Amino acid sequence: MDASQGQAQRARTLPDRRRNLRLNRHPLPQGFAVTTLRSGSVAVGALPHASHKGIGFERIGNIGARVEVVVSSGLILVAIALVTLVIVVTGGAPNPLAHVYYIPILYAAARHGRVGGLVAAVTSGLAVGPWMPAPTTATGYQSLRDWTVRLALFLVVALVAAWLARQRPQPLDLLLRDVVLGQGLRAAVRKRRLRVHYQPLVNLSDGRVIGVEALCRWSDGHQRPVAPDVFIPAAERTGAISLVGHEMLRMATEQGDQWANVHGDGMTMSVNVSPLELCNPGFLRGLGALAGEAKVRRYCLCVEITETAIMADPDKALVTLTALREMGALIALDDFGTGQSSLAYLAGLPIDIIKVDQSFVATVDTAPTSRAVVEAVVRIASALGAATIAEGIERPSQLRVLRELGCDIGQGYFLGRPTTADDVDWAARTVA
Repeated sequence: MDASQGQAQRARTLPDRRRNLRLNRHPLPQGFAVTTLRSGSVAVGALPHASHKGIGFERIGNIGARVEVVVSSGLILVAIALVTLVIVVTGGAPNPLAHVYYIPILYAAARHGRVGGLVAAVTSGLAVGPWMPAPTTATGYQSLRDWTVRLALFLVVALVAAWLARQRPQPLDLLLRDVVLGQGLRAAVRKRRLRVHYQPLVNLSDGRVIGVEALCRWSDGHQRPVAPDVFIPAAERTGAISLVGHEMLRMATEQGDQWANVHGDGMTMSVNVSPLELCNPGFLRGLGALAGEAKVRRYCLCVEITETAIMADPDKALVTLTALREMGALIALDDFGTGQSSLAYLAGLPIDIIKVDQSFVATVDTAPTSRAVVEAVVRIASALGAATIAEGIERPSQLRVLRELGCDIGQGYFLGRPTTADDVDWAARTVA
């Protein structure tokens, strides 16, 4: 290719690049059609002998995005038209059914941003405009003032919804699911429908069960179990995590007192604390009221935190962890090695236990790299004066390697599945 041909090629591709930059700067809404088409374009483009001389698959993806925008806009207009029809049939405005207009307005704002929300608001306002029948008035039509107030409310709701959607860009289905889960969790706390399952913690030197980890379980109103990795993040996003965490602590501490009466003093009750709970000023007060001081507590309370909780605000985390230690609680660092914590921070924190993440334990008996990582974690914990808990033990070979590496405590299906308090097996395990 000579110089003139190269210049011609660049001249042809420059507009396309600018167009792509504009599309990337203002991405079109992503949905099933767009995802499918673009996935198909990637797959076909990766095929041998794929050619760009035929159909442009990226162009198909963009066309699919535009089609989806048109379909979504059409559904919004249909919803507005149906609401308008219902209001006319039921006597016109003013009418409580006018509040139903907020549904397409909120959807448009969340789906299409500020412009989409404002268009839906104005369309809804015009649909229920001054010419809307109002038999209760002398003129048979609503006053201009009433319509202006309603239109202003529509516009304000659209702007606020678009702003909130931009602050927390999440798919609409996730937002709606969070609303349902958040309400369900609050109701479960009020009606005490949350449940706790306990998984044994086993001393790997002699097989004794030294304690348990408390794990939250919840079934929705239809008695369908909801996975913790679904409802815990939803609780954090909706602000219900404080209620859920406090209820978990209440049930765990009450059970710890009961077990202390049966199995004697010294057992460990380990509970997980969300990063949002750790930053809550009322967390320490609530924990102190539930668990009391160590001198009157017959079991050992262990608070599990993640690296995320520490790195979000190291200074505040240090203050909270120090206060927990003064209350007599142990501090366990969960999922160690999977986050971005610094050893400099860890060295200055009152950490009693480091938990080896199950992603490393899963292949500790088959992959030399995982074995080396676990060995390094055990050495770091020893240097910090902390014990180690290996979670996710599912095979005898994993258990054997972990004992060889000097891990102190084990946890996993091979040693005991999470179960109700009545079904916890306190018998010593065979670990040799």
